[in-house]
Amino acid sequence: MPFTVLDSPRLQLRALRLEQAERLAQLGDDPLIVAFTANMPSPYTPPAAGEFIERSALAMERGENLVFGVHLFAGELIGVINLRPILRHHSGHLGYWMGAPFRGRGYMTEAVERVMQHGFETLNLQRIHTACLAENLASAKVLENAGLKLEGRSQQAFLKDGVFHDLLQFGAVRDARPGRK
Repeated sequence: MPFTVLDSPRLQLRALRLEQAERLAQLGDDPLIVAFTANMPSPYTPPAAGEFIERSALAMERGENLVFGVHLFAGELIGVINLRPILRHHSGHLGYWMGAPFRGRGYMTEAVERVMQHGFETLNLQRIHTACLAENLASAKVLENAGLKLEGRSQQAFLKDGVFHDLLQFGAVRDARPGRK
């Protein structure tokens, strides 16, 4: 699967490069990101970030996962977003995180909207879904602002650091999004 570059009004979503490992580690070594993501190691080191970049490139080549670095148009890496297609079901699972200095500016909502557009229009997905920890209100707001609907709450569905957490389940169907026929 050829790697695509996705542009939005303020962002460019493109492949991560190995030389970005240090920057990725700086952004990702954040207590909130560690607390609210499933597999973020802590501390998040440049070698761990480099391994993530290499795994992401391989997954992209195989068509298993589209992993984009979220970049400002000036080129600065500010976060990561991915869409894991489940082609058998014409669906995709969304994941993301944003570096602390860039939160609260609508960047991630913009990135989610653009990745969803790509998923629906280019990959011909019927449904895109994701979940966030119930206490991650900022992520829930991003998803709602991007047009995903809260579909439910899965009680004690996620074990993190020995504690069970509820998950909020979100989804969007291709033709049911706001502004669509």
